Amino acid sequence: MMTRSLILAFIIAGTAFAQSGYRIAADQVVVDSRTHWQSWNFPPGVLDLGSSGTVQPRSLRRDINAVGDIVANLRARPPDGLKKDPEDIVLADAILGGARSNVAGVENLFDGDMTTYWEPDPPTEELDLSTQWWFIVDLGRLVMAKKLVLKFVDEELGDPFLQFDLLASQGNIPKGNQRSPTPEFTTILRTLKPNKEQRVFELVTNSESTFAGAGMRFVQIIITGSDFDRGREVSLAQYEALPASDQGAIEFYKRQADGSETVVSPEIYELLTAEQQGPIRYFQRERPRLAELEVWTEGDEILTGALARGGYGTATQTAAINNLIDGQIESKVQFLYSFGRGSFKDPEGIVFFDLGAFYWIDAFRMAYGGSPFKDYRLDFSDGSLEADGSLKWTTTGTRQTSAPTAVGSKWESETNLRFGTYEGNDFERVKARFFRLVWEQVESATARGGATGQPSEIQLYGQGYHPEVALTSNLIRLGGSRNLLSIEWDADTPPGTSVVLQTRTGNELDEVLRYFKKDGTEVTEAEYNKLLSIFRGDTIGEEVAGGDWSDWSAPYEDASGSPITSPSPRAYLEVRAVLRSDTPDYSATLRSIRLNFTNPVAQGLSGEVTPFAVEQLGQSQRFSLYVRPQFAAGDPGFDQLLVVAPSDMRLAFEGVYGGPAAALATDVGADWALEGAEVVPTAGDSLQVAFSAIDPSSEVEVVRLDFSTALFSTGAVLQASLQHSVEGEGGWQRVDPGEAVAEVVSNTTTLVGKVASGPLVQAVSVEPAVFTPNGDGINDEASFRFTVVKVGDDSPVEVLIYDLQGRLVRRLAEQRALSTGAYGIAWDGRDEQGVAAPPGVYLARLRVDTDTEGSQIGNAEIFRTIAVAY
Repeated sequence: MMTRSLILAFIIAGTAFAQSGYRIAADQVVVDSRTHWQSWNFPPGVLDLGSSGTVQPRSLRRDINAVGDIVANLRARPPDGLKKDPEDIVLADAILGGARSNVAGVENLFDGDMTTYWEPDPPTEELDLSTQWWFIVDLGRLVMAKKLVLKFVDEELGDPFLQFDLLASQGNIPKGNQRSPTPEFTTILRTLKPNKEQRVFELVTNSESTFAGAGMRFVQIIITGSDFDRGREVSLAQYEALPASDQGAIEFYKRQADGSETVVSPEIYELLTAEQQGPIRYFQRERPRLAELEVWTEGDEILTGALARGGYGTATQTAAINNLIDGQIESKVQFLYSFGRGSFKDPEGIVFFDLGAFYWIDAFRMAYGGSPFKDYRLDFSDGSLEADGSLKWTTTGTRQTSAPTAVGSKWESETNLRFGTYEGNDFERVKARFFRLVWEQVESATARGGATGQPSEIQLYGQGYHPEVALTSNLIRLGGSRNLLSIEWDADTPPGTSVVLQTRTGNELDEVLRYFKKDGTEVTEAEYNKLLSIFRGDTIGEEVAGGDWSDWSAPYEDASGSPITSPSPRAYLEVRAVLRSDTPDYSATLRSIRLNFTNPVAQGLSGEVTPFAVEQLGQSQRFSLYVRPQFAAGDPGFDQLLVVAPSDMRLAFEGVYGGPAAALATDVGADWALEGAEVVPTAGDSLQVAFSAIDPSSEVEVVRLDFSTALFSTGAVLQASLQHSVEGEGGWQRVDPGEAVAEVVSNTTTLVGKVASGPLVQAVSVEPAVFTPNGDGINDEASFRFTVVKVGDDSPVEVLIYDLQGRLVRRLAEQRALSTGAYGIAWDGRDEQGVAAPPGVYLARLRVDTDTEGSQIGNAEIFRTIAVAY
């Protein structure tokens, strides 16, 4: 057994493999190839990775030919008798044939090529033909077969079978022969007369049923009749032109006196007179060649892959729940129902499945291995939660023995083709991640005895692209501590689709051990320790995110370049991409991701603002932002500080200082002012200050920036960052909230407003109170100045002018991305039609067009008077 140290050394030496999910080019992490995406983590079977490096959710299919997925299904659930590792399973493992049946050629039946075929080997005369010319195909799982199609080669390539039987089996072991290597079959097609012309046979199963289909896993073909070397009569010229392998029998005929003809041997024929010699007939050898076998089924089944995708199943009654999704009819489960109240704690029995991914689902099928349920219902959930935190469920159908009902469609229960009992329901499409089947396990307080339901297989079907797929990068090593700047991506997002990217970062890695049995099966540590030494396999150490890693960031919005919001600088990174769609007909396509980084100005930047609690909204006051750098030797340092506030705030520079933390925690004077400080012009909601560079050799412990502003909402996040204008080449490094100065009690860069009842419109002034809009340039306009506070959306702000009869004269409005802030709205004395208003007193209604009912935040409007004079 490989030692733990050796395995860990192997992992460390395999760093290039660990980076296969990305590449680093200059100062970028790049993900743009199929090889990269293959190393990311996502549920198997939910994504299509294009050769050009595209990523797209896989589309679930309906009405598919099941033979195309045989190998994939065998690998997912290898049969008990197949002693192979899943990755070594090939199509030949699904085929069983007779002693003279050319087993290898059966694979040609599934390649979609009408020029390749299965032809049985020449038979042995001593044995019955039907014991030699046959084969069985294992479809890899139980399918709902709607149609079986046999396609024989074209006439120039061969012949159809003269007579044959088509059989199918759902996988039941023959009664009385539990060791039989073959399951119990039922004949579903038998040719009753020789066939020379028909080259396509289609068998539709249960066409009269609400859901067409018969459960089957195995298909068998037995050839029962052949013309062998007398397949087709040809002329002498045609015969001589045939390859030797296709030249069949030659028959010599003696002409009898009554005109009839009798076959004789060539030797006898030569002795006959010319009058006695009849015709010589030539035959082409029969070439029984089947080109294609198709088994058309409901579609891609969802539940059978749930465990591989990371999903799971549970039940309220003790049961081997995985038997319901293993593709085998024999592995049934028994549930109890219709018992008395004292038999179970809960009145309802539940089978629950996490599907391991999101799907659009519109069909349900269930196969029974014994007695059916009396009634049950089908519930689906997309993960949305009720108020109590439980899953929110949508019922798509209710099965009742006396009166089956369903949402959007009919319900069907069928015992078909002697295969067994199946039930199905088609319903209106739902988006789902979770499914449950619910039945009444307690019927009444007086019920006695009860009954059992014995389902063998539950199947779900849908159609269209996955509504949501998440994929996560492997551990991205940045080669040291790096300042993360921005993330950009290239994607196609048709209407109703989106690509959402998030990041998380850290500096620490932990190691987890994974335990394996000798056969490669992963087990828990407890299970591993219980194994005998001869059954123990490798113990492998794996590096995972450590305890200092951040949570996933908020989703990034700008595909052309969004600033990284995860903590930075950091040495390690993970990226998560979520592809979403509101419709099954379209999906997003992700092509590449690029993440830009640079060397940090410092190993860490911690900042806090004081005071962080604001008593009065809308009034300007002074604040101090403290920033403490954590330098390492070689860090370039910084010479610029940038603070960005919400768009409704205006920042005014008051001073910038640097020195010991204790000194800067109190009022400071010119002694600690940074040299060369100047304000760099920016937008009003940001403040950028340049100063002489501060680096590891400087004696600056903390930088303090003083500024004044007014807070208009209940909270505002100040985003601070530093850069070295030369060394950093424009790369800003974010300041993380945290303790910068011990004497300051804040640890945050967020301003918090005191929540109190009060008007949304404050500090109102009307200047002048009387104005004369006569065009002389003096007092031609009245200005309404006020502030709006505590509104966190883009609600319009209005000034409505009324005359004293209550008629609206003019509506003046301004709408911003964020409604809070200071306003100045002017009225020129004219009405909505541009006509000068008559002199007199008018009522001005200043309001925010927002809903404040029940919010307890005060009135959204205020009134003032204004006079017009000429």
